[in-house]
Amino acid sequence: MRSAFPYRILVTHNLLLRTSVGKLLFSSLLALFSLPVFSDQVITGSGDQLTGFISYMDGSKLRLSTSHSGTINLNRSHIQSLILERNVSIRLKNGKRYEGRLQSITGGVTLIETIDGETVELSTMDDVKYFYYLSPINREFHYSGSILAEIDIEHSESGKNSRELELTLENSITYENLRNRSKFEYERDSSNNVTTDREILFDTSIDYFVSPKIFLTSRFRYEEDLFENLDRRRIFGLGIGHQPWLAPFRNMLYSMDLVFLDEHYQDEGQVQEFGLELRFYYKEETIIDGLYFFHENNLLYFGKDDKRIETISTLEYGLPYNIGINLNYEWDYNDAPESGDSKTYSNLTFGVSYRW
Repeated sequence: MRSAFPYRILVTHNLLLRTSVGKLLFSSLLALFSLPVFSDQVITGSGDQLTGFISYMDGSKLRLSTSHSGTINLNRSHIQSLILERNVSIRLKNGKRYEGRLQSITGGVTLIETIDGETVELSTMDDVKYFYYLSPINREFHYSGSILAEIDIEHSESGKNSRELELTLENSITYENLRNRSKFEYERDSSNNVTTDREILFDTSIDYFVSPKIFLTSRFRYEEDLFENLDRRRIFGLGIGHQPWLAPFRNMLYSMDLVFLDEHYQDEGQVQEFGLELRFYYKEETIIDGLYFFHENNLLYFGKDDKRIETISTLEYGLPYNIGINLNYEWDYNDAPESGDSKTYSNLTFGVSYRW
């Protein structure tokens, strides 16, 4: 399980969609919570009129969430006109930025009504480089997440059969100025139907936005890892964070937390100490359309000779129906590892993911 550079396939499954009733309930809830009260309007070059919630538009596509067809991507060159009902962050090709409503009517008239009451007229919608909604404060409620299942089965001539199971659930819920992000991992290694080792991790944070980009954060992490003889690890933290970008094609946030660590190993007893933690998350669409780069980094600092680093970098290529092909590289470092363990650990996986 802990060998360097294992290759595995991540198989994802949405547990809510097992029955027709579950599908109906999930679709109803998604339509209720994901779409705003007001509907944006899009008219294509073929004359089709579409209504829903436009989350963003970049140089090549426009993403529209509807109650009847789910989320669809439209080629920007096929859009004849559009009317937005809510304020967005707009970037023009000349570098200027505005916040307000955008209307582009057939005939080339494009207007921006800014939140300051100013009206800006553009010669054409092509002057707009991209726009996206001012999340999370701009949207009353938003829910997203993913669930992953990983199974690795091995058979040997000696008759010893091993099976490794890993489940990962991630959720993000935003309501007005509050955001909750949580992650749950369960990993189990069995040999001849007898569980030998397992790992449980639960990590959650609550962010309160005092402005569109600055937030106060609190976090809690609980972990059991019998692979490393860790009976219990708990981390409590309070801090402040900054989110300079939050767009579908670019996202970045980081925070600095004052944390309290409480952990207990089977062989080395209990450790309690205060420290600092730097959390960093970055997402960027590459020059290849649909290919994204993700990077997460957690640095725990308890002293000059006691630092812990957890990093994971991902390349994900998006396919239809929110499915993606992933290449993940994980690298961890511990200044003071448990006796017999090395300071570094690395892991490379190839898989398939699903997001909603």
